[in-house]
Amino acid sequence: EEFRTFNVKVSTGPGDWSRKNPWRAPGTAKVFGSGCGVYGGREDFVLGSSGRLQGFFPPGVNGLELPAKSPTVWPKGSTQEVAWAITANHGGGYSYRLCPKGENITEECFQKTVLRFVGDKQWLIYGNVTQMGDSIGYELPQLELPLKVIRNGTFPAGSEWARNPIPSCLMFDQAQCEGLPRDQYISCAQAASGYDVVVCPPNWVQFPEPFPGLSGHVPYWRSHLGPDVPQWINLMGGEQGNPPMSRGFPISIMDLVKVPEDLPEGEYLLSWRWDCEQSSQVWQSCADILIVRNNETNLVDDVVFP
Repeated sequence: EEFRTFNVKVSTGPGDWSRKNPWRAPGTAKVFGSGCGVYGGREDFVLGSSGRLQGFFPPGVNGLELPAKSPTVWPKGSTQEVAWAITANHGGGYSYRLCPKGENITEECFQKTVLRFVGDKQWLIYGNVTQMGDSIGYELPQLELPLKVIRNGTFPAGSEWARNPIPSCLMFDQAQCEGLPRDQYISCAQAASGYDVVVCPPNWVQFPEPFPGLSGHVPYWRSHLGPDVPQWINLMGGEQGNPPMSRGFPISIMDLVKVPEDLPEGEYLLSWRWDCEQSSQVWQSCADILIVRNNETNLVDDVVFP
């Protein structure tokens, strides 16, 4: 129960509707693509899916095929900051992994080097959020909270995964959605989780909030980010306003990870993998990393957005 994020009081029987979803056995669910994600989650276009924002890439594009970026430099043995942000809160948890760019880039390659978390804390950092038209994100404090890491029952064996610290809403039991046609099931599950509710009603949450009012499934916020930002920001067509209205959480979840001392120097891809519990989804994204000799231990930011 400590590491569960949906339907946390039920672990057996017909009411255990999340038992086959990825977070119930972190790392074991099969994925499409190379470990860097697939645009839209599948190769064929699905109306209303997360791949509906066309114009960047067609559905099914492998994240490995995207243009390389200037790499972030990580000294061997150093501690580094990594972060991700949520649009739709499907609970579950995540891990960070490395694969040398000179090798065959696959999920199996990333599984060979799963990074370990450092310490017992993580942080919530506000992004480009506005108030009355002014950007205030940089003025808001970083929020520190306990890091919950699971090592038992993970794949590869002993690999470290962190629980998503933000609870979704519990408007009603998602078990009520079982047996519905797929499109109706998805809508029902979203409603059960509080889709478009800015913050969950008091105590109507899947597990206790880390801070009062910090919960939700797909909340709203305003930002100065324009309409050409990547899909994760999910700007609402026709309702953008000025500044634009966005869906998702205006915060990033930041952790510290340890770069192994024994890694060969060179270019790598960092893969972030999120195994969901509310849904059968696995989300992935990659970033370019350069591993160098450790002359001194530095902290270097690298932010990964789903």
